[in-house]
Amino acid sequence: MFKEYMTGSADPEVQAVVKAAADISSGVFSLQESAKFYKVAPSTIVRFMAESAEYDVIFNKRDNNENL
Repeated sequence: MFKEYMTGSADPEVQAVVKAAADISSGVFSLQESAKFYKVAPSTIVRFMAESAEYDVIFNKRDNNENL
């Protein structure tokens, strides 16, 4: 799902997962509340958030190495 998001997918499910993850991160909803509200599987949200966090770590590591 993260790959689809990064390629600019306008798929409604991708957009719902992105919004659900954002709401969880900002404390608006719990995982279960967000999954129910956006009608997506909790496991899909968790996987998206994990892939997003992994991307951030890799991107930040690469960015820090370039600044050395």
